[in-house]
Amino acid sequence: MDTEPAAPQFPPNFLAFLKENHIDVDVYNVQKELPRYVRILRFSQKSATEINELVQQIRTDAGCDVSEVDGVPGFLRIANQDIKLSQLRAYAAGSIIGMDVSSGIAALSLSVEPGDNVLDLCCAPGAKLLLIAELLSITAGVSHGTVTGVDISPHRISTCRSLIKKHAGSNKGFVRLYAQDGTQFSCMAPRTNWWDPAAIRDAQLEQPERKGRRRAALDKPWFAPKLLSTKYACSGSELYDRVLVDAECTHDGSLAHVQKYERWGWEHLDTQVVNNSRSQQVPVLQSKLLENGWQMLKPGGVLVYSTCSLSRFQNEYVLGGFLARHAENEAQLEVIPMLQNQVAASPVWQPSAEEWVGLEKYREVFARMKHAVRLDPRVSNTSGMFIARIKKLCDVQTTFDVEDIVPLKLET
Repeated sequence: MDTEPAAPQFPPNFLAFLKENHIDVDVYNVQKELPRYVRILRFSQKSATEINELVQQIRTDAGCDVSEVDGVPGFLRIANQDIKLSQLRAYAAGSIIGMDVSSGIAALSLSVEPGDNVLDLCCAPGAKLLLIAELLSITAGVSHGTVTGVDISPHRISTCRSLIKKHAGSNKGFVRLYAQDGTQFSCMAPRTNWWDPAAIRDAQLEQPERKGRRRAALDKPWFAPKLLSTKYACSGSELYDRVLVDAECTHDGSLAHVQKYERWGWEHLDTQVVNNSRSQQVPVLQSKLLENGWQMLKPGGVLVYSTCSLSRFQNEYVLGGFLARHAENEAQLEVIPMLQNQVAASPVWQPSAEEWVGLEKYREVFARMKHAVRLDPRVSNTSGMFIARIKKLCDVQTTFDVEDIVPLKLET
């Protein structure tokens, strides 16, 4: 006779956090049933035969079923989540990395195109950044795109650099990293022809740099290949074609991450997840990251906002606050193509009939959210994720006071 999986034995403070954030504790019951996901590096460069052989090898090493994820190119589903990457020859050979398919969907939702300049505003630990660099390499023969990664922590940006150096290969020539605050980052996309030595020489002849003059620290990348770190490359004046704001969050939707606290010690949840002041500050931080990412996006471009939280305060409230500041003729949510009949997604949270009382002015805001999605682990069979793809229809020059860049306030 089948039995329901045992409910996780969480400490009272985490249970209180879940209740305050309207997160159903039952979602954590499926953690032990979820598969493990990995991504095939340089997937587009491999033949169907090479991919089939790689899948078979991983299947042999893992001793369980391994299959490709329909609709999400390059991702594999390993049925046994307890498999360690160190057990797989493909990992040792640098052919795969660990990456949940939900994170892959967030990055792929950008729909990177030939020659795009992409901004990853919260890039650590770097798996999405690495994927974007690969997407740019697919089109490098057409034109030269770039991905700019930003993170406020030098330690975390160092982790990104290590990942890029280890796995990006020639793709690292498209990547530059900045150790800066994503809420204030203002460095423009690299100049057109940043990769062309002749263009650099011509620019230097037109306006030679004075001896002893130092370039502003904010313009200089923390890490970049030589051509992307020149004064010429860093003196661009154009905004970005694509912006990813995979915002800092409480990570409560990452079931495997939460479960690690059982080993690390539940007391660490107090500072990293359930701390009351942090829970209140994170949605405000997310709002500022989203707003700044929008300001760095060119008209006609696409921004993806995502979190690995299941909290409505960090998802619908943040997105709703953004939409309240930006009219429908400026910001329009779009369908996420790969979620059509592939990975099962759930609709965003909406106030109940009782909750709408006194909130009628926000009905239009929530109606505009209809194409944003939640990946609920019980439905999607992935880690939890919130994803919204927003197109910038036009550039409205509006300056908001800092105190106005906040989530919706619906609680009564």
